Amino acid sequence: MRKIILASHGSMAEGVLSAAKMIMGDCEEIQALGLDHYESPTEIARRIERQVTAEPDCDFMIFCDIHGGSVHNQLTELCRYPNVYLVGGMTLSMILECHLNVQDISTMELLENAVQSAKDTITVLSHKQAVEQIEKGMEDDVLW
Repeated sequence: MRKIILASHGSMAEGVLSAAKMIMGDCEEIQALGLDHYESPTEIARRIERQVTAEPDCDFMIFCDIHGGSVHNQLTELCRYPNVYLVGGMTLSMILECHLNVQDISTMELLENAVQSAKDTITVLSHKQAVEQIEKGMEDDVLW
């Protein structure tokens, strides 16, 4: 069994979860913990640690907003548990890929695939490129 936890500064985690729900419907098994609802990153870490120790047979995939930020740095300590995986720089595409994946692969492989897919889909589109694509008749959902 795997669980997904989103952790961030402000309310980014809740925003990513909201977007995931818009696409996938109910996401009860995904938690969002934004620092705007907690005293400190330590409080978020303690809350997650209670879950991790209560469910040692479950893998916890924790996604943070920014690698090296205060939330990420605090949650790094949870990686001392063998069932915890921490990803910095979360994107909606990573969450969707991990949540919807039905392949029988290890959690680490799933996360590595999701991170690589996210890297592959990060793009920059200039005005000139956009006009060229639009003039070719590219569909909106493909362009954006």
